[in-house]
Amino acid sequence: MKSLLYITCLLATVLSSNVKLNKETFFKNAHLVFSSKFNITQVMVPVESTHYIPSDVKDKPSIFFTVSDPTTDKGSCIYILEGFAAYEVLEGGRDTTADYGQDNTVYFGARDGIYKYVPDSFGVQKFGSFDDDIIQLQKAKGQDVIYFLNTEHKLYKIENNGTLRTRIKDVICAHEFVLDTSNNIYYLACEDRLPRILRTDGSLLGVVSSLLENDIRDIKLIRPAFLMEDSIPFFGDNALYILYSNGTSDRKDFQLEERPSAVSVDSTLYIVVAINGKIYEFDVMDMLLGSMFGFTSSWPADIAKIVMAFIETTKVHLGYVNNHKLNVVLPPQLADA
Repeated sequence: MKSLLYITCLLATVLSSNVKLNKETFFKNAHLVFSSKFNITQVMVPVESTHYIPSDVKDKPSIFFTVSDPTTDKGSCIYILEGFAAYEVLEGGRDTTADYGQDNTVYFGARDGIYKYVPDSFGVQKFGSFDDDIIQLQKAKGQDVIYFLNTEHKLYKIENNGTLRTRIKDVICAHEFVLDTSNNIYYLACEDRLPRILRTDGSLLGVVSSLLENDIRDIKLIRPAFLMEDSIPFFGDNALYILYSNGTSDRKDFQLEERPSAVSVDSTLYIVVAINGKIYEFDVMDMLLGSMFGFTSSWPADIAKIVMAFIETTKVHLGYVNNHKLNVVLPPQLADA
């Protein structure tokens, strides 16, 4: 928690005082790391991503991503991007997940069940005894539980090392879903594709009224950064929002003309965005250090807005609720960290 506080305070301090924003284009060739003629439907940067690829010198975390390829029999494939080289991992794979904690196991959801990643061979091994046709999955934080959504839009959880499967009956039909770091379930109901929340205490929250008031219809849920609590980000009609587990939401000062097909903010300090078959990476820590030591005079304004959105959300849980201008001063116990 000490290091988390330090990083959050450091980011807030630099963003609020040392960074001059300008109108640079968000998606620039300098940030392009992969390109495909097919759509990229999912990207993920695990929190402990430095453990996935054997390497003596590793500058960038591994990026797992899914390419939708209608020309193949299985229709999709999961790859891992190491530097600028992409390696095929699982044909027929659709989604990737990993825990927020120290367990660095990566799991894949595929047409015939769940698989575990084998880093030494860029291969996989079957996990569990079930062969569900999976379109989405997510590992629960700190638990031996993986939630998955099948092609019938029914939500299940699998536990006990993949031997027990249970239907989440409160979620009748889900178009997509995501967990926050407290393992609350946020999902888009099939009937209207608006969010509902199934909280860990078993209570079910209906449609978020503020979203109805703003007439938001096109929603894409995003797996939250590890330092967010009881909340998730999402794109609503190309604008960025934060949805909280109590059913409230906030719109952030960020909007794209075209919504990305996939986004990863799993570590906050490393943002990956897929759009139009291309993957762009934004190493926020490099930008931060460059700004601190004078290597660059400005950040892309949109990147700063994304980081600010997560910092504002995190500060609520770190005791900075009343500091609206983000003029954060490091506490004495952190100054020497």
